Amino acid sequence: MRRYFTSFFILFLLLSVGTVLFVNYLLNEVEQRQQNQFTLEQHAEQLLADIAQLEQHKAGLEDELSVRTDEIYMATSRLGEIEQALGLDQVYTQNLDQRLDTATINSAVRSTMLHMIPSGSPLEFRYRSSRFGNRTHPIHGNQRHHRGVDLAANRGTPIYAPADGVVESVRRSDSGYGNLLKIRHAFGFATLYAHLHEFKVSAGTFVEKGQLIATVGNSGASTAPHLHYEVHFIDRAINPQAFMDWDATNFDHVFTQERSIQWDSLVSLLETKVSNQLLLSSHKAAPSTEVSD
Repeated sequence: MRRYFTSFFILFLLLSVGTVLFVNYLLNEVEQRQQNQFTLEQHAEQLLADIAQLEQHKAGLEDELSVRTDEIYMATSRLGEIEQALGLDQVYTQNLDQRLDTATINSAVRSTMLHMIPSGSPLEFRYRSSRFGNRTHPIHGNQRHHRGVDLAANRGTPIYAPADGVVESVRRSDSGYGNLLKIRHAFGFATLYAHLHEFKVSAGTFVEKGQLIATVGNSGASTAPHLHYEVHFIDRAINPQAFMDWDATNFDHVFTQERSIQWDSLVSLLETKVSNQLLLSSHKAAPSTEVSD
């Protein structure tokens, strides 16, 4: 019994020592895990702070980019004003009526021009709230050159491409032009749409005349939902109204209203292209006609 008791006591002592050691190990492990968790939480907080700082920096850069973009557009417009002041835009206006006989322009050339050059209104609007040219700014109150026309419409009103082209830029912003879209058309023309609500196309998308591209909004420096619409020729803002009033039934209108463009040169180019295309088509059709005879 004494031997049995001694053996039991020794076993109990070993188990007790082992239990104490195991519990200490577990406590140390828990403490180490807690320390690691605390370190990870601190690291996560630091990462969140860095992310917030980066997002703030990104927002600042986007705002600065928006301002710089607006300044570029303004500088381009100022260049157009200087050209007008120097009379450079009147070089080709003297004998336009003698050099361009619109009655002789064939239907193929007319159709090409009306599809590739902005024509007609890009949306159904209630009224024109601001014209092209100098005006009193509705927010700042000073005199500024207005580079487009403002067309009042309800938020969400669809906007359609006035000509075939490719979407050059799509930009979201809460200042200046607000949400902005620009389309590059043929022959040096471009159109710009500002204060938008939703974009229906993305940058690099090819669009055709009449395709839905965006909806009217009130973003940026805007007092009410409307579309700010600009027409550019070689990156210079020109009066969009002449192009909005231009269609197949009023084909001469844009030539008489916008005389800073060498329309006769463009028409001559298109007539040559169309003639060559018709000639090529007739040559391709000739062999099949001979065989059928």
